[in-house]
This record gives sequence, C-alpha cells and structure tokens, in this order.
Amino acid sequence: MDIKLKCRVVTPMFMAGADGQTPELRPSEFKGMMRFWWRAIKAEDDIEQLKRDETEIFGGTGETGCKSKINLRLSHNYDLIQKYKGTDIKNDYRLKWDFNSAERTLTGIHSGIGYLLYSTTLRSSRRGFIKDGFTFEILLSSFHDEALKETLASLWLAIYLGGFGTRARRGGGNLVVDEIEPRNTFDIDFICSVKNKNGLREWLASNLTRIKNNVIKKDIKSTNTKKYSVLAGGKLLIFDYKNSWIDALNLLGKRFSEFRHENRSKVFETAAFGMPVMHRGFRMVPYKNDDRLSERFASPLIFKVIKSDNLYFPILLQLNCDIPKVGKEEKERNKGRKLVNSPKQISQNLIEEFLAVFKDEALEVSL
Repeated sequence: MDIKLKCRVVTPMFMAGADGQTPELRPSEFKGMMRFWWRAIKAEDDIEQLKRDETEIFGGTGETGCKSKINLRLSHNYDLIQKYKGTDIKNDYRLKWDFNSAERTLTGIHSGIGYLLYSTTLRSSRRGFIKDGFTFEILLSSFHDEALKETLASLWLAIYLGGFGTRARRGGGNLVVDEIEPRNTFDIDFICSVKNKNGLREWLASNLTRIKNNVIKKDIKSTNTKKYSVLAGGKLLIFDYKNSWIDALNLLGKRFSEFRHENRSKVFETAAFGMPVMHRGFRMVPYKNDDRLSERFASPLIFKVIKSDNLYFPILLQLNCDIPKVGKEEKERNKGRKLVNSPKQISQNLIEEFLAVFKDEALEVSL
C-alpha cells in the first residue's frame, strides 16, 4: 500500500546536510522522529520487548537486526528549496531582540523566539534553515498493513505533537499536512481544519484516541512507564490562535524566558527543563546509577505551533518521564571534567509551576 502526504513547513526547519549548513530534507531524521513518537505512544515498561517490536517495524542492525517493513521517501523541487533557503533567522524575518548583559536575558518584541531558537542564532553556530511555506511530499509504502498503520500513526504524532530538525522541541521544524492520498487512511485524520482552540482540542483528542487503539495492542497492557519519555500521563495545553507562526511561538517563548529568569536562583531545579545546564564555571549534567555522567537529558517540554488554514495555535506539550539525578561538574586544566558534588535528585515541581501559569488561558488535554 502507498500513502502520499503533501506537507508544508510552518516554522523554520533547521535540517542540514553533511556540512551542517546547507538546508536539506533528510529521510533519516524523519524516520528517527517517527521512532521516537512510536516509543512515546507505546509506553512499554519492558524495554527489551520495546526494542524488539521497534526493530520488527522500523528495522535495525546487528545480529538481531532486520530490514524495515516500511519505505519512506521525501520528494520536493530542488530549485524551490533554494528559494526557501534561510541563512540568518533574525535578519531574514526582521526579528528584533537584544541581549541585556546586566540582567543576562533577552529583550525586545521577538525575544521569545530568540530565546527558544537561541542556539541557531549564535554567530559561532548559526545554521541555515528552510523557511515556512516550503512544500514537499512524504511517501510511505509497505506490504505489511499493520506495520504501515503503526508507522502512519507515529508520523501523525511527529507532525502534530513535535517537529523535525534542530530545536524541534523548541518550535523548530513544525509541519502541516495539506493533502493526503488515500484521504482517511486507517481512520487517522491528517487534515487540520478548525476555527478555535475548542475545535483543535476535539480534533487532537479524537485522533489520539484512534492512534492509541492502532498502536497500543489490545493484548499489551500499558504500564504508563516513566523509564523514558512517554505521552501517557502527560499534558497538552492549547492556546488561542495567532495570525502568524512568529506571534504564536513568540508568546510561548516570552513566557518561558520570563519564568526561567524569575527562577534563575533555583540552579539545580532548572535541570528539570533539560540538561546540560550551563553556569559560570560549571555545568549540570544527568547522572546515571552506574556512577557515570551523561551528556544530555532531553527536555520533557515541547513548544510548537499547529497551523489550521491561516490560524496559528501555540501548543505546549509535557511528556511524562523520570528526571535523572543531577551531577555538577567542572573542568580542570588538562584533566577534563570531574564531578564536584554528590548527585541530587530533583522533582518536577518547577515544570508544574510553569504549566500552572497558563491555567486560566489554555485548554488542557490529558494524555
């Protein structure tokens, strides 16, 4: 069976080729995000079983590996991508923000976007990107209907709950589906056409219910595990629409920046928003139970924009997971990094406080 989706970029997509600079659509990154969201909806407590099931659908390497049951291709006009190529998001979109060195924070009318996408705007690591409005096709095919069903479900999640490329959890690389053939494949609705946040809540909730029925097998009892980031037990906040992706993403970024600034004295607690956390002279990183430091803990918060016709809805998603212990490390000259204190276990209280900021203005979907 073949499925074709015509997609449109909603927010700048920071996805590049081998040089890290030239914008390029990479099938491997799309497959990687689909794997992530497939795992997130499964919420399987048996990690080894999860790996076996994932490999059976998406393929794998090694002795237990096998060929993927699905084929994914990306199709687009190569001349058109040059037209939509961006090099400096701040200048290309005429965004305005400045860094206040005294307060160590961003100021200006678009400071929220600058805060969320900061790593792509730094002169030392500035990235090229694909501008909003660029269209391309995703082509899925398989001889295995069950595998195709689960793959399509994971693609819907990746598109409407996440993003693609660098800064995907902070609003980068959001997409919308303009057309799909066949139209209602496996009873999953890819065409979002709502007029307000109540309609969007109903559309998202109904699709999530159908996807759970498709992906979570009836003979597998969901354990709502927190061993890794999952949807079960999470929250989805939906805000009133804005007239552009800039206004929608800027709203979320400004509120997040303000909250982080107000709580900047809670040094260890801020690690709940993702690690590493950089401070002057040291950084905080995840600490594993085998006495090893890890480099990264992905944020359980996802900021994004869902486009419906010409309406842009700000969306805030909280994934459910355990936050690892936090280790503080410093770098010694010629000796690398070392742990300088006992690891601390932190709570999700700061995340809950941030979400509570929006209790009177956002609609919530319990996951």
